[in-house]
Amino acid sequence: MRTQLVALGLFAVVAAPAKIRAQAPRPLDKVEVIRLLTNPLFAQSEVAEVVRRSCVGFRPTERDWADLRNAGASGEVIATVAACTARRVPTAAPAAAPAVLTAVAVTSDIVTSAGSPSSARVFVHRGGVPQRRVPVTLRGSAAIGLQRDATASTDDSGMVIFPLPPVSRPSTYRFEVVGASGATFPGRPAVTFAVRAGDPGRLRVAPDYIAGVESGATIVATVTDSLGNPLSREPVELSSGVGVPVSIATDSAGRASFVLPSGSLPRGGALQLRVRKLAAVEVPVADVAGLSGALTGFLAPAVANRRGRVGSALEDPLAFRAWTVQGSAPVGHVVRFRAVNARVRPDSAVVDSTGRIPLEVVFGSRLGEALVFATIDSVEKLVTYQIDPGPISTLVMEHDGRVVTGQSLMVRVAAPFVLKVTARDLFGNETSIDALAQMLRTNRVQLAARYRYLEIVSLDPGESAVLITLKAQRIGTFDFTIGSGITASVRVDAVAR
Repeated sequence: MRTQLVALGLFAVVAAPAKIRAQAPRPLDKVEVIRLLTNPLFAQSEVAEVVRRSCVGFRPTERDWADLRNAGASGEVIATVAACTARRVPTAAPAAAPAVLTAVAVTSDIVTSAGSPSSARVFVHRGGVPQRRVPVTLRGSAAIGLQRDATASTDDSGMVIFPLPPVSRPSTYRFEVVGASGATFPGRPAVTFAVRAGDPGRLRVAPDYIAGVESGATIVATVTDSLGNPLSREPVELSSGVGVPVSIATDSAGRASFVLPSGSLPRGGALQLRVRKLAAVEVPVADVAGLSGALTGFLAPAVANRRGRVGSALEDPLAFRAWTVQGSAPVGHVVRFRAVNARVRPDSAVVDSTGRIPLEVVFGSRLGEALVFATIDSVEKLVTYQIDPGPISTLVMEHDGRVVTGQSLMVRVAAPFVLKVTARDLFGNETSIDALAQMLRTNRVQLAARYRYLEIVSLDPGESAVLITLKAQRIGTFDFTIGSGITASVRVDAVAR
């Protein structure tokens, strides 16, 4: 309740300047200032304004300055309290001795990442009045790689800012704030500068591969930042594809050890280790024949471009590579190939010292997927392709769902009817009619003028079909043809209504 009353009273000080002029507000004590700083309803500028108008009823000590900073006081609030302290003159107090020059480490505790620059700030005042052009030195700062201890002079607000260079190794330093010629300030203020390891920059895993799985394996992952400093308490996740992933935090040396029984090792597969922000690292696991499941398979660029047309050969070369976990080709092993909705040559081959086998692939006649399989020992690999239709081979006309290409169609005079024109490739698959649609858009006027007694009511060209609405002007028989080079025709018999 007292906190609420103090906050409301202080808010009234800000909101009613006329009343303040009529009756000076009571100076704030330290507890009330801290309550203002920790109240989320007040911004730092508002706290500074309240202090500026009400002043404070205490003379801050070094402990008081530290408490105010820990409560979140900004540089504006610190300077306002110092200025208020300077102008406050106790009515009943005897004449005080001249105030001594005092330094306050505004950033007394600095924590930064290795390789990152930072800065330290110091406020100098005399009896709360900011002092300008006062030389200040951070004694001991040469230890972080400077040629000599950092020295600078305060600005008009009594503040001095010391840029601190990047430090590559984690450590903790302590700098004492001193004045000209090494003179100490009251309370001997100091700055603690702590350098911590940065974000994960590299993940190293040993061993590089697992050749035997019967006795299990031990995987050691080492996590460092970009400068090589080990990171402790960093979670490393291992996934084997067998069961749920396992996560272990690194120790003080940045290492995490995984002991894996034989049943958790994927034969012919790979273990995958991950650390936040870094790419996963794979550890191949040999199968019974010593093959690497991760390094054995189909090679790019044909694997990257997985599209083709019916009846066509694969444009990009496709090759299969067989490799062992020891980094060599399994010479003499036989690889067998087979395909679905495609033909592959050869159907089998013996691995030579390169471990590489080139393949020829011709896609089948069906739309959808084409599959190519390769089997070597106990390892089977698969590559899939999306099969698109081929170019236009024929045009098909339909009326009311019935194909009328090359046939007769009976309609009534002056009654509109619709012809749907679609395209087929060489294998009968429906293909894009976009080329014909573009031609009809361009030559619609010429097409309408060609047929004197068949009026083209509308022409709706699309990507998969063209819808043509016609109307016979008189009784008779008329031939209607559409296309260029590849055409489709229908005989229209117009009869009386």
